[in-house]
Amino acid sequence: MTASPLFQSPEDFRGDLIQVDTALESMRDAGFDLTAAAGEPLDNSIEADASVLRVQPVYSPDRKSIEELVFADNGTGIDPAILHHVLSMGYSTRYGERKGLGRFGVGLKLAGLSLGERIDIYTKRADDPRIYHSYFDLQEIRAGKQRYTSTAIAQGWPDVAAPLMQDPTRKDGNGDPADFTSGTVVVFGKIDRLNGGGRYGTALPEKVQDLRKFIARAYRKYLDTGRNIELQGKKVTLHDPLFLMDNPRIIERYKPQDPRGTVVEEADLLVDGQKVHVTVTTVPAEFRPYSGAGGNYDVNGQDIRDLQINHENAGKVSVLRNGREIYYDIIPKLIEGGRTDKVNRYVGIEVSFPAELDEYFQVRHVKRGAEPVNKLREELRKWLERPVRNARREVREYWQYQDVKRRVEQGEHAGSMGVAEAAEARLPKGQAGRTVSPVQREEVTQQTIEDLNLDPSEEGYAARVAQVRELIETKPVSLLDLAWPGKELLEINHLNGASVVKMNKRHAFFRDVYAPLKKVADEGADSMAPEDVIDLAARARDAIDLLLMAFARAEGMHPDTDQFDGLRSYWGMFTDAYLKERFKD
Repeated sequence: MTASPLFQSPEDFRGDLIQVDTALESMRDAGFDLTAAAGEPLDNSIEADASVLRVQPVYSPDRKSIEELVFADNGTGIDPAILHHVLSMGYSTRYGERKGLGRFGVGLKLAGLSLGERIDIYTKRADDPRIYHSYFDLQEIRAGKQRYTSTAIAQGWPDVAAPLMQDPTRKDGNGDPADFTSGTVVVFGKIDRLNGGGRYGTALPEKVQDLRKFIARAYRKYLDTGRNIELQGKKVTLHDPLFLMDNPRIIERYKPQDPRGTVVEEADLLVDGQKVHVTVTTVPAEFRPYSGAGGNYDVNGQDIRDLQINHENAGKVSVLRNGREIYYDIIPKLIEGGRTDKVNRYVGIEVSFPAELDEYFQVRHVKRGAEPVNKLREELRKWLERPVRNARREVREYWQYQDVKRRVEQGEHAGSMGVAEAAEARLPKGQAGRTVSPVQREEVTQQTIEDLNLDPSEEGYAARVAQVRELIETKPVSLLDLAWPGKELLEINHLNGASVVKMNKRHAFFRDVYAPLKKVADEGADSMAPEDVIDLAARARDAIDLLLMAFARAEGMHPDTDQFDGLRSYWGMFTDAYLKERFKD
């Protein structure tokens, strides 16, 4: 029998519950990237009722790395009596609370550690002229120099943060901007994980730009209600993937027009007595003018890639917790088609829930993940089926309407000529017709107008003639419908690198294959029996086979087929380029 009680171990067999230095070191890989890490101090600033939030990276002299990341706000500040606890792992004045943005008491610390080895906090309250400071430094903890956090009175804001704590709406005795009456500065220091370059690395400007996009989207509800968030001295303007909120960039660019998304359907789903609000929208029509625009160009042809309507956003769902976005990505098995159906890029989906439902959305402390549990996911999936399907149909019907309208205004083949024109920018110019004189070019134009058999007495004759002239003068390939007796499929005139293609609509290919396909493309197949649609597809398949076979037979009518080697290569190259341009979406 031992002299010690059964459950009491000798001193030598006792150990610390936590090896602080190694535990903190392991916590550096907690899953925060730059955007998630920056979100933690921003969340705290919003919780502190800040109306101005500023983020400033401090670069190395060669600008190849970020050495510090500074966050400044004009919030209420931190009570100096608890400041030394703020950097204690697990401590939070809002631990377990479901009303705000925080909850777990580890976010700020893990965020700072994920980027660097030091965190400093400076704070001031409105009723106290002093600025207080606390910090922890992983290097000092390893060396045994820091064993606890403490609060001390600082001489002032750190130099790097002093300009960020100025209030431009107030002046001091010298007429310069006064400091905020209260606020907090957080500095993520000794950063060793924000480097640019490298073979597989992301350049620093791109990382900072991603941070701007994240702030604009994740805090859109707060930006919309008057908060001012600045990154590198430049104001962040909100981005709403549903396009329902006031976006200053869009308003400025399009005024007096006001492009807005269209709500397809929205509803509240009741989960454990709490409401999950789901909204489905379509992107403004101005930003999806036709199939193939790819979210890159608006109805006026202006570049709109900054509005983030590209293939990367297809099928993504925005999930908001207490008004703050914590997830923007694909939720597996939630949306039919996901990223493969490119029309999904024009469909906005937002799921908003209160923090009381964190367990149902499997929210993690990094606030980067909100995959609903299986039962809730299934309920969301079933509800989303109809509005998402309707949204995609609305987009495609709009494109079809615009396509018909464009063909009426610009001619039957305007879409295909537009595809060729877009692809031509990266293709070699033609050699044929380089010696054609202006007089000869005019002769071809006049002959083409005559071949079209336009009636001078009909209304719109002059406009149609002008349209034909513009096509021949501006398009790399002009495609025109004509009809004449004979076996020719096409007649082609080459004019200084451009081509005028006249299609013989009396030819069997156009009469028996092209015309029926065109009718379905223009009017839809709703009135056709399924077997007729299949028959038409089979006819098109066989016609393509026969067209290629006929080309081979035509070659065989010449004794020296080597002369066609270059023709075949160029034909394949241009076909490949045109089809890739047409079907890129």
